Parts: sequence; structure tokens; C-alpha cells
Amino acid sequence: MSFLQITLVSNAIFSFATGLSLILFHNAIATWFGKQNPTIFWIIGLGLLYFSYSIIVEIRNPKPHAVFYIIIQDFIWVLASLVIVLIKPFNLSVPGYQIIATVSFIVLAFGIGQSIGLGKIDTINNEGLKRLTYERIINATKENTWKVISDVSNYHNVAPNIESVTIISGKGKDMVRSCTHKTGSWTEVATLWKEGEQYEFQVNTDAKDYPFPLKFLKGTWKVETVSKHETKITMVFDFVFKQKIYNILIYPLMKKKFNKTCEELLDNWENIL
Repeated sequence: MSFLQITLVSNAIFSFATGLSLILFHNAIATWFGKQNPTIFWIIGLGLLYFSYSIIVEIRNPKPHAVFYIIIQDFIWVLASLVIVLIKPFNLSVPGYQIIATVSFIVLAFGIGQSIGLGKIDTINNEGLKRLTYERIINATKENTWKVISDVSNYHNVAPNIESVTIISGKGKDMVRSCTHKTGSWTEVATLWKEGEQYEFQVNTDAKDYPFPLKFLKGTWKVETVSKHETKITMVFDFVFKQKIYNILIYPLMKKKFNKTCEELLDNWENIL
């Protein structure tokens, strides 16, 4: 179990236990807080039970964007608790404020722990290198599949995130191509080319108009025979963000969008074949 999964499990257990306690013992808890009406406590309890469920569904295979939303909710709880303790808008008892402060510190610990764990999702080394892999088995021969995916000058016709591609120089290894996106442009160099097998392109992320917050990006495209009329296409993307904080703030939504882009790319190749 990863560090992220451990923090998610801990958060789910704590949220469930707290929510259940608020529901079962709302009258006693209302007395501790110096309130006559216990309704708000079991309402909060129900909300915490639902929150714990939303965490539980992510424990086995955490999705970055879902974990990000869990973290945001934790920090909102902490900020709301801070406002209540400092401003005291509800005229609660001293033990009530102490309970709120204690719970907020625990929730803050979960939020920080989950943030650390989120930053490590898909990371494969200590330098922050992330790797995303996409695979598809299609009904086509390896030879025909290679012809389609190695047509790198027409990559923009199948990749929804690329508007145009121009071969600047070379062929095979050391080929240089220029790519444009609706918000910028850059060049890429073929660092590997094994005819009929695989190729790699490394992106010049230092380009003036490069539109993404990455300091390193390399893509690998490979074909493998599965059977006489079946071929597996594999795409691997290795990248590093310019700032470590982007692993938490940008990556969750970026991965969700990039997953969709790569699935559409594979769909387009499969339709051609």
C-alpha cells in the first residue's frame, strides 16, 4: 500500500467514525458545544459519511483529479474551522471550540499527507520523472500498423492536441519536426528510430512559445505482434514539471485531459487501420 493510500484510508476511517458519532450521539455532542438544537450535528454527520465513501472508492486505484478534490475539501474544512475558532460566530462552549480546533489539526494532517502522496502518483524516480503508458490491441498486422503510426509528418491528423506538423530536417533518428498547438509551438528531435519497431521524440521544452509547464518531455511509440492479425500499440510519455508544486496543482486535471487525448489518438489510428 502506497503512502497516498495509507493517508486516504486514515482519512476515510476518521471521517466515518466522526460522522457516525455525530449521528448517534448528536444530543450529547450538542450539550458539549453548548447548543440546544442537535440537528446540525447529525446533518454534518451525514455529510462526513458521504465524504468517507467518496474517499473509499479511490483507495484501490487513486485518480489524481479525485484525490485533488478530496484534498480541497479537507482544506476547506480547516479554513472554515479556523474562522469559527477565531471569529466565534456561533457562541459555542470552550470545549466546543477545542474540539473544532483538534479535529481541524487532524484534517490538516490528512490534507498535507494526501498532497505529498498526490505529488508522487506516476512518479518513477527521485528527480520527479513521471511516466504515463497507453496501450491498445488492434486488428491489423504489425507492418500495416507501423506504416500508420510512423507517419510522423501527419501526426496532427490523428492527435487532437496538435494543429500542424512540419518536418524540418532528417529522416529516422535525428529527424527534427516542428509542432504547433493553439497556444504555442516547439520542435522535437527523434532520439531513437528502429524501423518497424519503435521511435522516440524528445521535445524542446525551452522553446519560446512552448505552451506547457514542463522542463522535460519524451514520447515513445512502439508496435508489437500479438497474433497474425493483431498488433499492440504502446505509447509512453516521460516528463518532468518545471515546478514541483505543479505535481499537485496541475497534474490531476492534466492527466484526466491527457488520458482523453491519448484514447482519441488511439481511436483515430484504429479507425484508419
